[in-house]
Amino acid sequence: MSAAAQLTTRRLCLRQPRTTDLGAYTRYCASDRSRFVRGPFTAPEAFDTFAAIIGHWTLRGFGRYVIAQNGAPIGHVGPLAMDERHPPEFTWTLWTADAEGHGFATEACRAVLTHLFADLGWSSVVSYIDAENHASRALALRLGAKSDPAAAVPLPGCVAFRRCAEGLRT
Repeated sequence: MSAAAQLTTRRLCLRQPRTTDLGAYTRYCASDRSRFVRGPFTAPEAFDTFAAIIGHWTLRGFGRYVIAQNGAPIGHVGPLAMDERHPPEFTWTLWTADAEGHGFATEACRAVLTHLFADLGWSSVVSYIDAENHASRALALRLGAKSDPAAAVPLPGCVAFRRCAEGLRT
């Protein structure tokens, strides 16, 4: 079953990425904001990563949604499955500091998790978060995720948080 192409919340549109989002994504990748995902990146590296985000939808039938607020792209959220032998990773990021502090990431994550668990029947997702990324760790806990020390962490310096479908709160 494929994921919905678009989800909406009270304040956000979560949609598949568009070529017009590349400029905002490239600016995010070039900034210090990308440090928790092995950045900053050059423009060609940002293009390559963005192309992978778009292609993931075609190859897997699901992927990361662009978070749009009042039509402007402000981040991305959703599942990523680079290796089918491992459970999908659930990721999120806000592309600008201006988008922080409004609850956008929490709202977007809850909408996508509800879709994955309630509509698609997924049982769990895992998030690999840089140990120094306190904001993302706090968000994982707000979403009901629990530390998963048994998960195989693919990146050094990261910790795993698992969110299961049981007890879904929207």
